[in-house]
Amino acid sequence: MAAPFRVIIVGGGLAGLITGHCLAKAVIQFEILESRAKHDINAGASNALWPQSVRVFEQLGLLEEAKKLYTEVNYKQCVLADGTDFYKSEAFARVKALHGHPFMLFHRGELLDMLDRRLPERESRVHNNKMVKAIETGERGVKVICADGSAFEGSIVVGADGVHSTVQKLMEEKSPRPPPGEPMSTTYVGLYCSCTRLPNFETGTFYETHGPKFSLQLGVGNSRGLFVMYHRLETPTKARYRFTDEEKEALAAQYADTHITPDYTFKEIWKSALWAHAAHIEEGLVVKWYGDRIVLLGDNVHKMTPNVGFGFNNAIISAVALTNGLRRLILDKTRDGHSGDIDTDELTKVFADYEEIRKPEAKKFIQISDNYSRTVAWDNLLLKVVDRYITPFIHLDAFLLKQLMSPQVRQGLVLDFLEEYDFKEGKVKWKHPRQTLGKESEDEDDRAHQSN
Repeated sequence: MAAPFRVIIVGGGLAGLITGHCLAKAVIQFEILESRAKHDINAGASNALWPQSVRVFEQLGLLEEAKKLYTEVNYKQCVLADGTDFYKSEAFARVKALHGHPFMLFHRGELLDMLDRRLPERESRVHNNKMVKAIETGERGVKVICADGSAFEGSIVVGADGVHSTVQKLMEEKSPRPPPGEPMSTTYVGLYCSCTRLPNFETGTFYETHGPKFSLQLGVGNSRGLFVMYHRLETPTKARYRFTDEEKEALAAQYADTHITPDYTFKEIWKSALWAHAAHIEEGLVVKWYGDRIVLLGDNVHKMTPNVGFGFNNAIISAVALTNGLRRLILDKTRDGHSGDIDTDELTKVFADYEEIRKPEAKKFIQISDNYSRTVAWDNLLLKVVDRYITPFIHLDAFLLKQLMSPQVRQGLVLDFLEEYDFKEGKVKWKHPRQTLGKESEDEDDRAHQSN
């Protein structure tokens, strides 16, 4: 008798954990290999959920706890480097009116901790201190070998180990014709930090400083400020770089007197920092998403500037698309009595469909993020004029939200086998309507559960 279908997820960050949650609901066996010893709940700045992802969180049973952690953002307060207040936008509040669910802002560490704690059978499924060194693939399965000598066998590998992915490198080594060049490039350096909540921080406000070749963002969370600085490099690079503590401090010093709110300069935020990290902000869309029982997901394949908060949301929808495809394949094989006997060609078809669905959508989100990042950082004179004068005068950001971002948000996939009990819809109708389960779907779930 063939072994049950099993997924080996490499990477226990946000993308890997949300994939695990989706697979758990689909009754697909999985294990997660994470290179770190444990998560630091204080690490990270901000992450956001757009409404299409809120729908998925509700399906996964995570929304109620997420509501206890998030801050609802209503306003964006734009200032200049000297603290001049030049525009207050209600664009964030419009998100809820358009799509039913709000734009939800989180501290990254708290969101990661919640996804980790709430993962079903977490203790037996998540393996820490597992640095992947090799992947062996065959016609009926995979074997993942770690630096400590341990090995994990399964049916496929999902690479969710970030922009500098080990899984991607190992996958490309197996390809007879690896894609040319490195698709990810860096134009901006990001300085991320979380800080104590200062007295004049206004709850529900997202502060943003605009200036020549830089921008600053501060989201006011429930218990802390969540900060990102974007510093434009003189020349874009494709090289990987790790910042020293001295370089991080030098970058912070460069913007010490730049205002992030009308009341506070960056040096005041920096003094109250609880955690800080400097890193390149890569942008790009990977050419090859799968090969030989290996498939990539999240920042491995679609990386964008975080100004608009679309990065994790794309990872969520990719996890949904992949889970839907795998579940359908397993159910089809279960009907035939071969649930654990899935060959590479059948999996390749699922991976190809997943890429076909997600790659065009991810490309559009990358373009939106690219355009916004360069506009608020006044990449050229035209963008400065648009941002500084035209946007406040005609509320261009609200127009672009409705005409550019909202059409992409409405297309967000949902898990096609789970009920939506708290379905919400705003002025814009969802492309994928409310999910309801009939008797046939319940019978399919029973069969999948029995086979696994």
